[in-house]
Amino acid sequence: MTKASQTPDIKNFYRLPFEKGTFELTEQTLNLHSEFRKPHYFFRIDLRKINYHNEFLTLGIRLREEPEQQVHIKVEREELLVCCSAGTNSTHLSRYAYFALLDQMSYGGSVDFEKYYWPDFFDPLTGRSKYLQIINDRRGLDIELKPKFPTFYRPGEELIQIPAETTGVRIPLPKSFPQEDLSSTSYTIGYFLSSYRLSSIHSDHFPFLTPFLGTLTKDKKGIKSYTSFLLSESDLQLLTYSSRQDHLNEICYRMREMAPIRSKNNRKANRFEEDEIERGRLLIELWHQSMELVLPQRHVYYYGAYGLKYFQGKPKRRWTDTTCEIKHETPRLLLKKIDKGDYYHLELLFIANGKIYYPESHIIPFFISDRNDPMKLYLLNDFSDFLLLDFFQRKKFQLAVLKCHYKDEIKDLVDLLAKRYELKES
Repeated sequence: MTKASQTPDIKNFYRLPFEKGTFELTEQTLNLHSEFRKPHYFFRIDLRKINYHNEFLTLGIRLREEPEQQVHIKVEREELLVCCSAGTNSTHLSRYAYFALLDQMSYGGSVDFEKYYWPDFFDPLTGRSKYLQIINDRRGLDIELKPKFPTFYRPGEELIQIPAETTGVRIPLPKSFPQEDLSSTSYTIGYFLSSYRLSSIHSDHFPFLTPFLGTLTKDKKGIKSYTSFLLSESDLQLLTYSSRQDHLNEICYRMREMAPIRSKNNRKANRFEEDEIERGRLLIELWHQSMELVLPQRHVYYYGAYGLKYFQGKPKRRWTDTTCEIKHETPRLLLKKIDKGDYYHLELLFIANGKIYYPESHIIPFFISDRNDPMKLYLLNDFSDFLLLDFFQRKKFQLAVLKCHYKDEIKDLVDLLAKRYELKES
């Protein structure tokens, strides 16, 4: 039997293609490359993960009462390399290799090998990795980056989409608004910044402003109760509101029309479709148009709803208790590139009021805030800023790149970002 620390010559590995753009091997693909099939009766397979060493995953497989054989797997960007201690070579997939792969597949008939894709992260002489922490115990085989390292880029990884620069259609607004005193009324019109984390399966819209009707406290400084959403002009009949609010409400209704997007379950990976990018670009333009109207409003709250279906009837108070402060200043994104010897460390920060801030991890789309003051919101300049922020948020705002990988797509991206944003190297 081959020792766990040894693997056959790479020339003897059989190659199985992944589904395009993924690390997914399907049962259909496996069957196209083998004459073996899953029996209709119970067929005992004992499979154990022996180790993950120098990019190779070694499995031990026992079929029925037969002696255990070893199957070696190496994950490359577009295909899976497979070999075993009995029968598999570059032109033939053995019974042991076939059933070892089949046994890992879910009821959906596929298995994802991305967790074993760590190219160049091992010392080829020792087979060990200074970046990875590999734990193999009774609970299974786990591969993680060591805590001192940030998220690493892996070749072929999906990067940020940067749309072409375009100019949106801006809504003309009056140069000034008359001062109107509504303090005598016992109700008020306020506004919800309506949003939720795009990473959630519940999120199905970009952020938009929603007018609401509420009753005031005795001192008329706070909201005693939230009466209803104001979702159309018909909801505003018989209500008293200012000229400024009239224009702002008009923008709110247009925002809501543009806000819907596909939920996470219906979106490929973390990508937005072209129509969503276009609507997002126009929507953030509307946000900029609303700024001079929303900043003077006394009652602006964050409303963390779980999808558009909840915007009806009476607002839920437990979703509305967070006051948010939208700032007038437009933030500037800052990309730091630090030479760490074997790799580059990329970090995204932002500048506001002449100070450098670390972004809050739970971002509200289109906005950025300091992690020490998460509800003080700065509206990003354009949709490209949001896409960059969204990408780095998934990396915890830190991305490392091995120097041997700093080429092609990742280098082109950093070069492009250096042209659009401030780049600080050290």
